[in-house]
Amino acid sequence: AAMPHLRKRPCASIVNIGSIEGLASNPGHPAYSASKAGIHGFTAAVAVDHGHEGIRCNAIAPGWINSDLSEAYIDSMADRDRVRRELLVMHPVGRLGQPTDVGNLAVWLASDESAFVTGQVYVIDGGRTKKLPLPVS
Repeated sequence: AAMPHLRKRPCASIVNIGSIEGLASNPGHPAYSASKAGIHGFTAAVAVDHGHEGIRCNAIAPGWINSDLSEAYIDSMADRDRVRRELLVMHPVGRLGQPTDVGNLAVWLASDESAFVTGQVYVIDGGRTKKLPLPVS
């Protein structure tokens, strides 16, 4: 429904929201992981099919982002403090993501500053997916 409007512009940018779970899966999340992988594939297809029309398409794959939903997840755990500590350890940057982290990336992807970027999935997870789970003391 949006494509006719995007075609009227000299250049346009679509920013989809996927997830790191579209690249790997947490146990018990097959439907969520599949849906996010679908977004990543759709992003590539739109970029390839509509790039010649001046339409770029990229996706953002957030990791753990602080939100009401993530807080509800933590609150559902028996030992909330332990879960919070473990979440921090999972992130090499030493903090959890904020909505503004994702928003800033979306603004850049929608801007002319990223005019030569299309078909990409940008992982924004504080290094979580790059850190191997080797036990440490």
